[in-house]
Amino acid sequence: MTDAGQGAPRVTADLRAMRLFTVFSLGLGMLIGGLVQVLLGVGTVTGARAVTLLVTTVAAVLVGLATIPLLLHGPDEVSPRHPLVPVLLALSGAVWVLAVVPPFAGWGWAFTLAMAGGVLSCLVRGRWRAAVILGCWAVIGLGGLTGVLTPSRVGTPPDTAADAIVLSTLAVFTLLPLSAVWVLQVVLRLEHARRLASDLAVARERLRFATDLHDIQGHNLQVIALKSELAERLLPGQPERAGREIAEIRRIARVALDDTRAVVNDYRTVTVAAEARNAAAVLRSAGIRCTARIGTPDLPVALGAVFAVAIREAVTNVLRHSQATEATIDLVHVAAEYRLTVTNDAAAAPRRGGTGLAGLAGRVAAQRGTVETTREGDTFTLVVRIPAPDTDPPGAQEPASPRRRRRTRR
Repeated sequence: MTDAGQGAPRVTADLRAMRLFTVFSLGLGMLIGGLVQVLLGVGTVTGARAVTLLVTTVAAVLVGLATIPLLLHGPDEVSPRHPLVPVLLALSGAVWVLAVVPPFAGWGWAFTLAMAGGVLSCLVRGRWRAAVILGCWAVIGLGGLTGVLTPSRVGTPPDTAADAIVLSTLAVFTLLPLSAVWVLQVVLRLEHARRLASDLAVARERLRFATDLHDIQGHNLQVIALKSELAERLLPGQPERAGREIAEIRRIARVALDDTRAVVNDYRTVTVAAEARNAAAVLRSAGIRCTARIGTPDLPVALGAVFAVAIREAVTNVLRHSQATEATIDLVHVAAEYRLTVTNDAAAAPRRGGTGLAGLAGRVAAQRGTVETTREGDTFTLVVRIPAPDTDPPGAQEPASPRRRRRTRR
């Protein structure tokens, strides 16, 4: 039963794992691209040209690996003019230019350029991404066609089928960085939106509390101020009437104190349906799927206030003490009792010494009701039963604390 700020550890761990997976996949793609480039280029060139292509390819792969962490920040935080990006483009472009120079060394030397174009596409925004991808393909295509149309390539004669396979693989390698980083950025935006929704739910609750407190105390304090002024004026000439006004001030102060306690202790009259909707909204903002069903249109106001407290306590426990992904809130009128059932999955181990459920049990006992908690596997269930007015209590004793039972799945 994780605070909205504590469903965060699980979400943060998932995001960290996704970042690491993105870095791993992009790094692996960069290494594979460089390896394939070298393997396809072996035997197509010799001498100083071969050494230069090999050394430049290794340098481009190393610089490409160094640029991968930049992609995790997104286009809003890292400029495409970062020093590593021009260096990567220059090295990979130099490899391709050197491969195109007659005699053509083959399409395989374009893998680092394809990856460099993909890296650059991750660091620009909007239509520039498509422009970078298409521009990279154009440079590879035009360069390769130039090499093919010049005197025959070194080594084996042209193989159209093999060239088609290499070209299609180059297209995939160009899109690989953008696809991986795009997914990561979407997830990060969704997580940011979830946090904003959670903060908004908290802000709404604070605003509601502040509004309730203002509505209650604003009126009472205004009346107290006016009657105090009146008593002050009456005191010299009409002490008896002034005494009555002072007594009235004392009464209003007591009412204001009672109203304040009611607000602080959540005893204000709030419909259970509204409380359930608010609770479901808070759970959803914390990333927990929640279904709320309230089927008690005839619920008395006094019992509604108790069930509202029970719902808030149950939701607080879900947020603080579990790693839940799903929860349900179900309030029904069955036979001669009202029954609230709150369940959640991924429950933590039972905790001792808590006061929340014990306090709830005391409030429910005042209405001749019972509180029961059970844990079956990873599912935690809270059941609050209160007899309908003019009926016998569901049990012979009024519990001072909730009963706990631990079950195991069969």
